[in-house]
Amino acid sequence: MSETAKNTQSKAENNLQVADKHKVSLVELIMILLLVGLVFVFFFGMRQLRIDKAAEALAHEKFEKVIPVIKTAINAAEEFKMNDEFGDYPFDFGLLNLSDTDTYTIKSDENGIMYIDATDFTIHYDTEQYSFIASSTESFGKAGVKVIYVLADASYQVEDPSPERKPTIRDEWLPQD
Repeated sequence: MSETAKNTQSKAENNLQVADKHKVSLVELIMILLLVGLVFVFFFGMRQLRIDKAAEALAHEKFEKVIPVIKTAINAAEEFKMNDEFGDYPFDFGLLNLSDTDTYTIKSDENGIMYIDATDFTIHYDTEQYSFIASSTESFGKAGVKVIYVLADASYQVEDPSPERKPTIRDEWLPQD
């Protein structure tokens, strides 16, 4: 073999080795994509977590404002029961003798049924079950979430028609009497 053939052959081999050093293999490309994906998942996940926590804190704050209103109505019903000659709870909301304050107002609907209108909740009195039902309004963030206090059991319960949609009321927010 001639001298020029040897030189071109060795130069071609060197060029292939140099070219191979700069190539990105499929495994390396997948690893880079995984790292980029993890960064995006954590970045956007943490951002969404902060947004969800802020919305939950706002919902908790709004619910905390209605608890004293519910307790005022409960105390009025318990006082009525103590003063009633038969020891019964009131059969009508009007018997509770609640008056308007700066945190709530007493209103009547089109049927003449009285209820308490707090900022983010309306509180109705169920005369059959002897319970107070606080229903959230759109200003709470989601209408239809109900917090029910049964006078006979002295217990709370939460009914949420769509618990997967935020905001909702957690059981740990309920007062522990």
